[in-house]
Amino acid sequence: MRVLKGEVGLLVLASDFEPGALEEVASSGYGEEGFFYTFLSRGSEVRRSLESERSPFFLSKDQSSGLYKSESAGCLLSGIYSDEKLEGFLLIELSSPPEPWQTILLALLCQNIARSFKSEKKETIGFAPSRETIEERWSRMGKLLFRMSGGGKAALDNYRKLGMLKIRGPRSSGKKTLAKWLHRNESSDRGFLVIGVLPEQGGKLEKSLEEWETMVQGGTLIFEKIQEYSALQQKLLYEYAVAERSRPRLVFLENSEISPKEELVFFRSFLESNFVELPIWSNWPKEDREEMVTLFFEEAREAQGRRDLVLSKQAKIRLVHPEMNRNLEDLRNLIEEGVLHTSGRELLGFSEMINRPQGVSIPEADDLDLRKAVEALERQKILLAYKLFGGNQIRMSKALGISRGSLQYKLKNLGLG
Repeated sequence: MRVLKGEVGLLVLASDFEPGALEEVASSGYGEEGFFYTFLSRGSEVRRSLESERSPFFLSKDQSSGLYKSESAGCLLSGIYSDEKLEGFLLIELSSPPEPWQTILLALLCQNIARSFKSEKKETIGFAPSRETIEERWSRMGKLLFRMSGGGKAALDNYRKLGMLKIRGPRSSGKKTLAKWLHRNESSDRGFLVIGVLPEQGGKLEKSLEEWETMVQGGTLIFEKIQEYSALQQKLLYEYAVAERSRPRLVFLENSEISPKEELVFFRSFLESNFVELPIWSNWPKEDREEMVTLFFEEAREAQGRRDLVLSKQAKIRLVHPEMNRNLEDLRNLIEEGVLHTSGRELLGFSEMINRPQGVSIPEADDLDLRKAVEALERQKILLAYKLFGGNQIRMSKALGISRGSLQYKLKNLGLG
């Protein structure tokens, strides 16, 4: 900074955990709160210029908005490229338009940083730790849950014969994951839908069933929260399920912690004809908890592009402890946060989950619950902002475009406070 005679400056490089994202790694001259340059957001004109320009360029004050120093005349930017890909950039605010020597020096500095990227890639060539495919991991997870539910050959045979199964268990015990595994195992060439809310009116429900049937084309309909169904909804679903006609397979998910709002005897009897039940996390055998921790960790590091990350023995012991998490969703969210917040090669520890709000997981595209999808997306973006700005809430709120109060409220509600 002193050599280039800049007012303030920052270095931004490619994120280790989100493909395509850039994160600040060093800065000079800013206050404790730092600064967020809105004109560098992904998709902006300046960002596109950085992605296409191969030499430094000057952005004058009248072309930009929100420079950190009021006395700055503009900022000098230079991209850092490796194999024609933008791997980051350097930004320096100047009190006057740059002289040629400043532009050349900045370009040389960026070239040196780019060469270090290439060296790192050469050193890691040939390093490809063996790992399962996503489908293989899903299969292992499903088999584990099916075994934990007490399901066996009889339950599968009845499912194939009746085209129906009820999966019972406490909140976030893996019911939906097991249902999806069952679909993949039995109807992988067909579609499936997860249905969270049923229409209240009989005619609308009948019409919806016809539409859902067309959408999945002989696949699987997964009904959540059946303990909340009204007597009319139960009656229509029962008639649909026992009608002598071709229909999709039906999987009903029931929360064992909540009593049914209304009970229609023949619908409940039908459900009891073929069901399995998942236990609470604390009742899982230790070896099964260890396997699920490993599967979730592999899933999280794969999703965040952190395949080199290792789970320490101490961290695994903590996660496997039956009292560390309330359920599988808490376990998955805790591991995901740990992977996102770890900058080294080993994940060493986790914070306590006691008294934290229930988290949210990313729903699949076939889940028809918009509220869950919005909450999950908010959580992802807030976690990303936390990583990029080191937990600085003022900088996070500026980048996310919300007030600090709103950010603190969302952090608390999403279990991230």
